[in-house]
This record gives sequence, C-alpha cells and structure tokens, in this order.
Amino acid sequence: METTSAYPIRAVDRVCDLLDTLRATQSALTLTEVAERIDLPKSSTLRYLSALEARRYVMRTGDTYQLGPAFQPLHDEYFNRIREAALPHLLRLRDHFGETVNLGALTGDEVTHVEVVESTQSVRLAASRGDRSPLHATGMGKVLAATLDAAHLEGWLKRPHARLTDLTVTDPAELREVLAQAASRGYAFDDCENQRDGRCVAIAIPGLAVPMALSVSAPSSRLTSEQMVDRAVEMQRECAPLVAALQAVNP
Repeated sequence: METTSAYPIRAVDRVCDLLDTLRATQSALTLTEVAERIDLPKSSTLRYLSALEARRYVMRTGDTYQLGPAFQPLHDEYFNRIREAALPHLLRLRDHFGETVNLGALTGDEVTHVEVVESTQSVRLAASRGDRSPLHATGMGKVLAATLDAAHLEGWLKRPHARLTDLTVTDPAELREVLAQAASRGYAFDDCENQRDGRCVAIAIPGLAVPMALSVSAPSSRLTSEQMVDRAVEMQRECAPLVAALQAVNP
C-alpha cells in the first residue's frame, strides 16, 4: 500500500494500512493474513494489533481480527440487523419464561447488551441496551469468555477481576474451570455473582460474525440455583428459531 500524505510518518501509515485492510474485508482476518496484506512481519503486526485492540479500534475473536466497537457506524449497522431479526423471538422468549431476556455480544473484555426485553413482572432484573458488564461475573460473559483464544484468555485471567458480591468468582484457576464447563456445555450461570439478589442463565449463539449469547435473568426468589440447569436446557431448545434467524442475517 502507498501513502498519499505529503509528510508521511511510517508508523502512522502502517496503522492506516492495517485499518484499511480490516475495513475492506467482509470477514475477520488471522494475524498471518493481516501481516501478508500489509507486508509486515507477524511480530510487528501483532504489536500494532494489540495496541489498537486496547483502544477498541480492533476486536479480536479467537485467532482472528476485525474492526472494533470504536468504529460505531459499522458496528451499529450489523447490530441493527441483529436486533431486527431477534426482536420477535426475544418477545416470545420473554413471554415463555416470564423473565427478562438479554442478547449480548463480546466487545473486547466485556459483554455489551445488544437488546433487552424486560419482564412484565413488577419485580424484575433488567439492564439497558448498550450497557456493558464484566465477563467474569455474568452468565453471558462466561459463555463469551469461553470463546477467547488461549493467549487472550490467559492474559485476561491474569488481570484483576472485581468482586461484585460475596459469590463472585475471581480466582484464575476457578474461572478457568468455569469457562471450560461453559465451552463444553454451551451455557453458563450467574448465581448471584453480579447482583446479590439476581441470577441468570446464558447460552451461546454460534455461527455469528461477533460472538453473541442470550440470557434469561430473574430475581433469586424466582430462580433457584437448583433450577438453572433445567432452565439452560430449556433455553437451548426454545432458542433454536432465534439462532437460525440470527445466522440468516450474518454477513
């Protein structure tokens, strides 16, 4: 790639080349693919990608990279399609379970609520669209963290994690075990770990450009720890039409 700047700065040109490469592609790229397209060593490319990821200009999913949430117009266009396809199914799931239903996406090291359909009950748990929550203390977050590649996961596990309630899991070894279970089962729980009086069950939504998950959240008085496995299995069955609808609008 060639710069048209009258005063080129090599490092800036390389960053622009990298971002232009990610913007021009319709799918995520591996480190090797990015390095080859901008004609840089993989080690140098990785440093640029890591710096951009920290500022949310780039988002890593597994071992691939794409433009991050800092480029909101692109992100919003995709999520708007997702919301339109998901809403009828989320309303049906809300009515079926009688509780708040949340659709979330992995954005960096957090889960972002893409859509929320609140329970009609007077006492309910609900976030708002656009809210962000930590991966380690939420059902959706654990399901999504289980999709991280090994290097990203180890880096995330080494960072400190806030203890939001007495039950929040923060120990790296314990978190690693929880995520392994989430990966094998396709679901995860928040057992009063994010809020003292709230529980949620979350399942993975496979096959999307951005890793996504769905959760049903309820006050602990209406959802016991013993009920959560059965709820997860029921959700996987009931959410099949939602998964198919979202996969159909995937780029």
